[in-house]
Amino acid sequence: MSVRDQERRQREAERRITERMRAADRRVRGGILARQNAADARANEVIERIERGGVDPRPLPSLREDSMASTESTSSMESSPSIASIESAEPVSDVTGEADADEMHEDMPLAGVMPYDPASAGEDLAQRVTDDTDAGGDPHEHNELKAHEMARQMTEDTGSGGDMNLHAERKVEQTGDQKLEG
Repeated sequence: MSVRDQERRQREAERRITERMRAADRRVRGGILARQNAADARANEVIERIERGGVDPRPLPSLREDSMASTESTSSMESSPSIASIESAEPVSDVTGEADADEMHEDMPLAGVMPYDPASAGEDLAQRVTDDTDAGGDPHEHNELKAHEMARQMTEDTGSGGDMNLHAERKVEQTGDQKLEG
């Protein structure tokens, strides 16, 4: 399309837009002018009634009849004296039904590490979680090894050795062969 054609199309589009805007203005203008004239008439009526004395102007908000004089604030109460602090309570050791500290932490993952510092506890927990894959406490390596082991187990029936794409291809072949035999 040439530049002249583009300019011509643009002028036509602008002309159509201008025509539509003028038509909308004509439709709206009548209503706007009517509302404006009605508002002017009401304003003139109010001014005439006030000037002739037929209407009392509205009082200012601070001078209205229903406004009350402000009341004085109440005086603050005297603060109560502070209570003397209570000495620390002694730990209760002869309570029945409590387990020994060693018994409580017997099956906990961090047993034998109490009291512990968080860094060594995290390392110890990571080591324990990754023991079955010999990942040496590295959770990422542990996940990789677990994923490979699962893929190998899933692909055993096709002899794909953990290759999921090869497994899928062989499954398709097996299914096709079964359909042909059946």
